Parts: sequence; C-alpha cells; structure tokens
Amino acid sequence: MLWLTYRQHRMQLLVTVAALIVVGTLLLVNGSSAASSRDPAAHFRDLYTYLSWLQVVPVAIGVFWGAPLLANEYERGTTKLAWTQSVSRFRWLGTKLGFLAVLATLAGLAFGAMMQRWLEVFPTNRGDTSFTNRFDNPALFAMTGVAPGAWWLLGFVLGTAAGALVRKTLPAIAVTIAVTVGLMIGVTNVRDLYAEPQLVTVGSGGQDPGGRVVEMVRDATGEITALKILPQDWYWRFQWTEAAILIGFAILLAGVAAVAVRRRS
Repeated sequence: MLWLTYRQHRMQLLVTVAALIVVGTLLLVNGSSAASSRDPAAHFRDLYTYLSWLQVVPVAIGVFWGAPLLANEYERGTTKLAWTQSVSRFRWLGTKLGFLAVLATLAGLAFGAMMQRWLEVFPTNRGDTSFTNRFDNPALFAMTGVAPGAWWLLGFVLGTAAGALVRKTLPAIAVTIAVTVGLMIGVTNVRDLYAEPQLVTVGSGGQDPGGRVVEMVRDATGEITALKILPQDWYWRFQWTEAAILIGFAILLAGVAAVAVRRRS
C-alpha cells in the first residue's frame, strides 16, 4: 500500500521536494550575502518580497495533495475496485492519508527550519530589526518554527476531507481554497488570544519595554500608564499553542473523511 500510494502521488511529492530545494538555495545565497553586507536589511527585503507569498503554501498543499486524494478515486470509479479487495477501506484510507500526512508535516517542518536559520543570519543589535521579528510579523510567524508543519498538515487533511465529502475534484479544490484561506485569516486575528498579556507599568514616555503591545492603558488625563504586552520570549509558547490547535483540527477533519468513506456505498 505504501509503494502504491507513493506511485500514485509521486509527482506532487517530487514537485514539493524540488520547490524546497529551490527555496533553500535562495535562502542560502541570500543569507550568505547578508552576513557579509553592511546593509543586511536590504538583502532581507529583496527576498522577503517574494517569500512572503509562501505563507499560502498550505492552500497549495490542500489543492494539489489533499483534494485529489479521494475525489479523483471517486471520479475514476477506482474505489469500486479498491474496496472489493482484501484491503479494507479503512486500511486503504489510513495508509494513503497517514503516509501523505506525515510527509506533508515533515516538508512543512523542513521549510520552517530553513526560514528560521535564514532569519538568524540577520543581526539583532543594529538598526531596524523589526522586519525580521518572527513574533510580531504574522507571515514570518506562520513560516517559521513548528507552525508550518501544522499548517501544511491541516491544508492536506482539509483538502482530503473536502474530496471525501464532495467527491468531485474541482468543487473539492474550491472548498479547500475557501476554507483554508478563511482559517488562515481567522487564526491570524485571534493569535494574540493564545495567552493573557502581561501588564507592564511604564513611565510618562510610554515606551515599549520589549514585546508586542496589544493594549495601552491610559489614566483619566489620557496619559499612558501601562501596556499590555506579549513578550518576545513567548514566541515558542505561541508556536506550540498554534500547532496544537491546528493538529486538533486536522485530526477532526481526518475523522470526517473516515466517516464519509464509511458511509459511501
């Protein structure tokens, strides 16, 4: 079953590996140039203009990996053959879904690790460093750490569930795009709610003591007396929180796909 699954989906796998190699090469070349440059920020901006679009890769994983996984089988009628063999439909689904889910997650983690290593090239003790801040930048947060692995997994399983429910490839793709984009926007808007912010009293200048400010507390005269902040060192805490939430959604969607396959006569 594993070999058959690989043979059926090797094009998506090979394209993804090739894309990771290209991105890794670009990051390596750009990072090497920035490390010896007097203006590393310029090198960052030159590449980030294009890299920022990679935050939508989970949508592509859902479209090209997930949506066709079951929808194509239904359209071709190959499920009639597969489900009458000695392999049960749950083993059939579990092997295909599990094998590709693991690969999607590993690919996302590899991408997040490459992005993380690239950002480490840029200094944190000179000039404008806000552009490389993984915590304050929503796009960088979703493309570094463990979050990409969870997002790529969710995109894949969501596409698979859409294919199981709709049973047509093009409608499944449309559902996958709409729901994945909606989830990405929604999660970005609620990410600050992962933890209760710290209340930090400040002087009359109201300066940021170091962290993402989510609320300013003012007195009766309108002067800022305190800040509610999310400290920068909470980055990994938020990363693991988001990953856990996304993995939970993915497990739920995998269950939806299993129920849809079970009910299919």
